[in-house]
Amino acid sequence: MANKTSLENYPEPRAYLSPIQFNLIKTLKDVGPLTRRDLVKQLETPRTTIYDNLVKLQKKKLIERFSRNDGNRGRPRVFWKFKD
Repeated sequence: MANKTSLENYPEPRAYLSPIQFNLIKTLKDVGPLTRRDLVKQLETPRTTIYDNLVKLQKKKLIERFSRNDGNRGRPRVFWKFKD
């Protein structure tokens, strides 16, 4: 049962999360912070669907967004992580 192994802090995650949102949270919790590109590859889902659901989860305060600049020029990379 995959549902039992994730989100111990939330009694019924399926009650208020769509399947893609549940998979996003599970992936971020299991793997750690990832970029949107990494999530698209792992979940094999269109990037716009991933982004829309990441924003919804961020509004529910289940995940958070942060950026990291490795000292290179250009835009910093944006990562998403499960909020403890």
